[in-house]
Amino acid sequence: MNILFSILSLVPILVLLLISLLKGVKAGVYSGFIITTVLFFVWDSSFIAFPATLVSAFIDTISILMIIFGALLLHANMEQVGFIEEIKISLKKAHHDSSFQFYFLAFFLTAFFESVAGFGTPGAIVPLLLISLGFSPILSIVVVLLIDGLFAITGAVGTPVIAGFGDNLNLQPSQINHIYIYASCFMIISGAVILIFIKRFVVQENPKISAYGWRMYFSVTIPFVILSFFLQELTGIVAATVMGIIAYFFFFTNKNLVWKPWLPYAILMFLLLMPKIITPLQPLIAFKLSFNEIFNSSVSASFSPFRSPLFPFVFAAICTAILGKKRKMQLKPVFKKTLGVFFILFPSLCITQLMLSSGSEMPSMIDTMSILFAKTGSAYPLISPFIGVMGTFITGSTTVSNLIFGSVQYNTAESLSLSSEIILAMQLNGASLGNAICLFNIISAAAVAGVHQYTKILSKNIAPVLLATFVISVIGMIIINLIKISG
Repeated sequence: MNILFSILSLVPILVLLLISLLKGVKAGVYSGFIITTVLFFVWDSSFIAFPATLVSAFIDTISILMIIFGALLLHANMEQVGFIEEIKISLKKAHHDSSFQFYFLAFFLTAFFESVAGFGTPGAIVPLLLISLGFSPILSIVVVLLIDGLFAITGAVGTPVIAGFGDNLNLQPSQINHIYIYASCFMIISGAVILIFIKRFVVQENPKISAYGWRMYFSVTIPFVILSFFLQELTGIVAATVMGIIAYFFFFTNKNLVWKPWLPYAILMFLLLMPKIITPLQPLIAFKLSFNEIFNSSVSASFSPFRSPLFPFVFAAICTAILGKKRKMQLKPVFKKTLGVFFILFPSLCITQLMLSSGSEMPSMIDTMSILFAKTGSAYPLISPFIGVMGTFITGSTTVSNLIFGSVQYNTAESLSLSSEIILAMQLNGASLGNAICLFNIISAAAVAGVHQYTKILSKNIAPVLLATFVISVIGMIIINLIKISG
């Protein structure tokens, strides 16, 4: 029976992935929801936990929709006042080569917004700018999500490690520092695999766009690795800033930029960073609405309204309207697009919550999977980063993937006498890469860009993510065995 349940715990993920690739994401999500619902009751779950789980998923859906709404509102207003067109002109003046414009925006803004805000923010902003430069929506989303999967290791100023590992595993500062160092070293190697795929995708669409990819890549990843030895959670923000400085002094052919159209993004960045800089604001940001034991079940949920980038987005949109001297903001089409996302996002999140909340006397589907993976013994490092990928694919969050599987990875490493720091770094890298294929990010980014071809995005991203993850697993395995030999 234990073997049967171990196999069944994988079924929702396999159904979701396979049907999404074969029949489309919408079909995959609804099929996955039905299968997971059936398995939820097979898992000796209490009946009252089912509606409670749906309420929990609804609360999570609202949190994501807030980001989508804010990003759509800001872009709609920037387009209305002509700032998007001015940004395009500004970039062309800074450097005439469209290859430079593409890779600079993709790496710089994705790394910066992911490191500052996380929560899918880069996917809601950067593809729109790439589209404005003349690149296809599919390519723009694919590239941004793949790059986002590299820098999510320090997303939202270190939240994946601080909340995902530190609070959960009681790690020492020295251990956390080593995790960042290992993860950044894994990132620069796996990122090279990702960039090879990105360049191939770009050249397939536009053969002339072949230069500057590696230069922009190393301009941000080399500082990232060096800074990870000292800055930990601030590594991504500072590395992206260093990249911007390098590009300005060594690559920009015209340094006399028009800054006005960029001001809304500067305001957004400042507002996203402000709570991290001004300590008295942190209790406000940390304010949480808790919904404990919904319907007297074991299911709970929480909602942190001020942690969402919605308010910075809205404020930046208002500033855009003022700067552009437009009194009327685009609200109706923004609400309409946001509502349209709900019907695919909500069942996606239901799958996650049902898997987490299943089981009364026996382990949940997620816990059952964890127990299954822990039985692989000395081969465990080979699957460790894939567990991180799977966690983000299921939950849509690097942090939540670390919360769910971090303790499993740590305990397994300890029981097998493996380096827990390397194993957790592999979990972190895998969870970060998972952002490129998790349906929540794909749906959110596609919704903002007005794209409905979710399957095409998933099918393009899955090969580079799996190959990059495999590279991490092999390198991690080699390092762990070398440590064993030398020890």
